[in-house]
Amino acid sequence: MKPENSIPAESVSAKKIKVAQQSMYAAVLITVIKILASYFSRSLGVLSEVFNSGIDIFVCLVTILSIKYSSRPPDKDHNYGHEKIENFSALFQVLVLFITSSYIIYEAINRLFINKNYEVKVSVWIILALLISMAIDLYRARALRKIAAETKSSALEADALHFSVDIISSSVVITGLIFTATGISKIADTIAALIVTVIIIYLGYKLSRKSIDTLMDRVPEGLYEKIKYETLLIKGVEDIKSCRLRSSGPRMYVDMVILISRLVPFSKAHDIMDNVERKINEIIPEADIVIHSEPVETKTETINDKIRMIVNDFGLKCHDIFSHRISNEIYSELHIEIDSTNDLIKAHDLITEIEDRIKKEIDVISHLKIHIDEPSEILFDTKDITEDSNEIVRNVNSILSENENVISGSDIQVISTNGKMRISLTCVFNYINSLDEVHDMVTVLESRIYLELKKKYPKLTNVIIHAEPSVN
Repeated sequence: MKPENSIPAESVSAKKIKVAQQSMYAAVLITVIKILASYFSRSLGVLSEVFNSGIDIFVCLVTILSIKYSSRPPDKDHNYGHEKIENFSALFQVLVLFITSSYIIYEAINRLFINKNYEVKVSVWIILALLISMAIDLYRARALRKIAAETKSSALEADALHFSVDIISSSVVITGLIFTATGISKIADTIAALIVTVIIIYLGYKLSRKSIDTLMDRVPEGLYEKIKYETLLIKGVEDIKSCRLRSSGPRMYVDMVILISRLVPFSKAHDIMDNVERKINEIIPEADIVIHSEPVETKTETINDKIRMIVNDFGLKCHDIFSHRISNEIYSELHIEIDSTNDLIKAHDLITEIEDRIKKEIDVISHLKIHIDEPSEILFDTKDITEDSNEIVRNVNSILSENENVISGSDIQVISTNGKMRISLTCVFNYINSLDEVHDMVTVLESRIYLELKKKYPKLTNVIIHAEPSVN
């Protein structure tokens, strides 16, 4: 299901590349400032800042390349797109941070235990340079974090992390320089560098965990349970057979198989699946959703429902299914429409097969009777012979007049179909009668008309009465 209000991939990519390029320019400026500050101060803390910012230039280039690649549309080799390249970019950036941290730790150990007389020169200009770089870092970190949240870009999030770390590390380094300049501690600068390294490692570890989780298709905590819970609340969903979630860049993909009662028509099942898609899109905006449904037998199915499903499995239709209990035995009767009714042996063999299947799958049925009918969907060529059937019409009116339940009768029609005669008419019954009562009256009346006229007209096959209530 394609989101209706999704942002075009081109505009998202352009926005991400623009902010990444601006970050690279900022990283170049900051690095130049820190190189000068490190050269004049000979501070390990400032040197660590040079490494940080210098690496920012490199990782910004990697980010721009990864964003350009990730913006490519899905193809036959990458059906879900190329967005996960940004996660690899983020992991690469974290790896570079860890390597840099290792060097700073090495240099710190050297100054603490080997070259203890290393001199650090501190001036107001050096601290001012670091403050300027912090201001630039703060501005860029906010801009990157905003676009990363909008586009769910791991690469931009990693860039934002770099600038955020620079802010923290610069503040720690400035504190170390002040402690060193005031004589409070000669090793304050080195300790500051170690603190910065620990911060880098911690934040890098968190980002790498997030990127690895995305690459491994880890589902955000609680999302799987929420989707299943909300889906099962939707009317018509009997159960969930499977539910799989995965993300690729900013988009979440949902593949779900739901179970729907096999009695539900296909069009209604499609509506149920649409309802599930809408609900999931409320939970995960712009999600790419694929819903598949499978029919399932439910506990609410009646014996008649089960019979109808078995008959339908044979590609046939049935009607007038009637199941009833006598003592402890269940009797079922039904009419099955078969297009080969002229071939008695063929029709009988098919009915026998259906009977065996019904008795096997619905073992509670003790007795089963099946009546063979012609297909109801066939459009027969008929002839209206009402005008030539005056005697039949008089006989029908005579029977109606003798029936105290019938208020009036009308629309008597006699038709001939393939040599067979059918009679239809409309009868008005007292509105105070219940539906069951009228049904019984109609059944008795149809049988009486049929039996009395069948003797005179052997070709008569059917009598149908349309019942209407009387006016209050």
